[in-house]
Amino acid sequence: MKTSNQTFRDLQDFLILWLTQSFSSFGSALTSFTLVIWSYQQEGSALTTALLSVSSYAPYVLMSIFAGALSDRWDKKRTMFVSDSFAALCTLVVLVLLKTGNLRIGHLYVLNALNGLMNTVQGPASTVAVSLLVPKEHYQRVSGLQSFSNALVTVLTPVVASAMLMFFGPDAVILF
Repeated sequence: MKTSNQTFRDLQDFLILWLTQSFSSFGSALTSFTLVIWSYQQEGSALTTALLSVSSYAPYVLMSIFAGALSDRWDKKRTMFVSDSFAALCTLVVLVLLKTGNLRIGHLYVLNALNGLMNTVQGPASTVAVSLLVPKEHYQRVSGLQSFSNALVTVLTPVVASAMLMFFGPDAVILF
């Protein structure tokens, strides 16, 4: 039986990836939630707001057939870096457009579609990277950590985003 220190050493690279990806996921979820609220405030239309999700998931559904094959051909670390960097760039574009008063729903549809495309290759690359970083005897532990962080993001996002929106406005949430 391994000690806690041995387990930590076995999982050190994974833990760094997991923490950074969890934080990134939380930030992205906060931004997405905020933009849904913002779009509803701007348009007053549930359909317009729902189309934000459609614009994000439609490319994901269409491209997911090919994403695994593409991701297998590319360097996993680079694929994840490019995907996450692109998501950060899209968030920066949204922030600049919002701060200058030029943000429109159409911008969000386009940016969501582009992010959806990036997520189709980032997901498989991340899954493979985790399987390469983690010894088989830790797969269950790692799966539990990933499920925990996904659930935590799902539960905390509406609470934290709503509080931040109320006290600081959408700019602060997107900047976070």
